[in-house]
Amino acid sequence: MLARSLSRTAVLLGLTMSANDAALTAADALPRNPELFAPGIISTDLDESCGSFSPDGQTFCFVRRGAYTTSPPISIICFSEFRNGKWSRPEVASFSGTYLDASPYFSPNGKRLFFSSKRPTKSNPNGRDWNIWFLDKIDNHWSDPQEIGEPINTVKNDANPAIAADSTLYFASDRDGQPGYFHLYRARLTNGKYEQPEKLGPEINSGDAELNPYISPDQKLLIFASYRKDNLAAGGNHYDRADLYVSVNCDGHWTPARHLEHGVNSTASEGNPAMSPDGKWFYFTSERSPFEIPMKQKLTTASWKDRQRTIENGVGNIYRISAEALELDR
Repeated sequence: MLARSLSRTAVLLGLTMSANDAALTAADALPRNPELFAPGIISTDLDESCGSFSPDGQTFCFVRRGAYTTSPPISIICFSEFRNGKWSRPEVASFSGTYLDASPYFSPNGKRLFFSSKRPTKSNPNGRDWNIWFLDKIDNHWSDPQEIGEPINTVKNDANPAIAADSTLYFASDRDGQPGYFHLYRARLTNGKYEQPEKLGPEINSGDAELNPYISPDQKLLIFASYRKDNLAAGGNHYDRADLYVSVNCDGHWTPARHLEHGVNSTASEGNPAMSPDGKWFYFTSERSPFEIPMKQKLTTASWKDRQRTIENGVGNIYRISAEALELDR
């Protein structure tokens, strides 16, 4: 069953997996419960989110945010490299650390990196809104960031870029609603220029807001975060938080988005989906923690301090789970 599920996942992700690969994967028995990714190195007691892999799987790009309530909190893009069997200590990207930057996303060939930023633009000199930027890798160095421009960027918020193999761009925007109420759009690249973005249908955009798209290179699989009325907090009380959903493109039509299971979604907020380049692992961000009301054990001063110093202390961390948990063969 595991081999069949992962083979199906590989097909939907536009990857190739031989029968031998599937057999080896089944033998590996990848876990079906979420686990912290690179604990103590990438996932720490700081606030991490928005992971993206280079195509060779050797570079992981993600975001660290200031864990405080003044607005806006600092948001920086970091890189970690896989060396000698382990992930290196993250470094702030050369182009980040001055403005608010977020949601990095490698192109499928690894030669371009897209990201969101509130850095000043011609149409937004004060840097008040999110816009989409990109930079190219030339001789192992990143170029200066460039604004993607119209018709992608508008006077409203445009963020969370996700790029397919044919350069079709998926992103989140509040261009047709109130500020902060994002929905997902798609823009095709024709003769080197992006066409006017089209809003995805109600199979995808059916909540109060949708954001953080992941698109497979062949555009058959879309995973995203959504604020929907069926998202419940502990004790059954509604509150504003996102959960993760998946939709599959069948013959040009998206299936109704399905709420992910197997512990991916929790009573905390989840988002920022990503896949490993080999299709074996699904990655996401979660703010889950042991602080849920009612507490199973009464807190003391000592236990409060101890839990606040752990990795899972209620700010963002990056988790992973076997891609089998997506149940793409359902």
